[in-house]
Amino acid sequence: MIAEKTGLQHFALSSVWMVYDTLYCERTHNFTLPAWVTPQLMEHLNELKEYTINAEFGLYRREEKSRLQGGLLLNQIVQNIIQAVNVYSPTPRLKLIMYSAHDTTIIALQMALNIYSLAPPYASCHIFELYEEDDGSFTVEMYYRNQSDSKAHLLTLPSCTNSCPLHKFIQITSSVIPENREEECRAHYGRIQIERIVGLLVGSCLLLMLIGLCVKLSCRNKRQSLGYQQLPATCSNQQPATMRNWP
Repeated sequence: MIAEKTGLQHFALSSVWMVYDTLYCERTHNFTLPAWVTPQLMEHLNELKEYTINAEFGLYRREEKSRLQGGLLLNQIVQNIIQAVNVYSPTPRLKLIMYSAHDTTIIALQMALNIYSLAPPYASCHIFELYEEDDGSFTVEMYYRNQSDSKAHLLTLPSCTNSCPLHKFIQITSSVIPENREEECRAHYGRIQIERIVGLLVGSCLLLMLIGLCVKLSCRNKRQSLGYQQLPATCSNQQPATMRNWP
């Protein structure tokens, strides 16, 4: 129905995200939506969008995908924090660093942190705060503001506390931070190609075995169905003879 109403060709599940976002933006800016766009439809499209997000960023091999997605930004944030606590660094210690990005950027970041819940709406903000404790140690707190009429709420990194010690924060997040993204992407692509080749070979062998089995069974059934078999005459004036084909 969506493909018919929008006129999109080659419509797939991933197309739902694009359609929903367009309708969501128009609704937010008080545009008149088409008559076929009902509240029930928008809710259903939103559910399909969340399913697509989880399929693309989470679910299967979330940690491996995060190394190639949100792990890049997370690595930059960790480096910013390390730079801030390094008193011997010649680079100025900035009090605030801000990134402006899309909702997919926040999704990828929160997937890498394993704290994702729902797609962020307009003006969402994921905040990292660095604190120096009385004993000289450092802790990291995270806050998430996803509603304009409410304050940011505290987020907790899995396997850590609300005020996560910096060394533990770095240790927990290290598994989703790539050491060399280009090399990891190349290795991932090569593995996919090998898996495809192996899959095609295995599939071809199984198909040939199936065809051979079908031919064998067909020939066997044909032989068993024969009752009398006519033999060719040895002389031109001799009548054809018949013989019983006993099993």
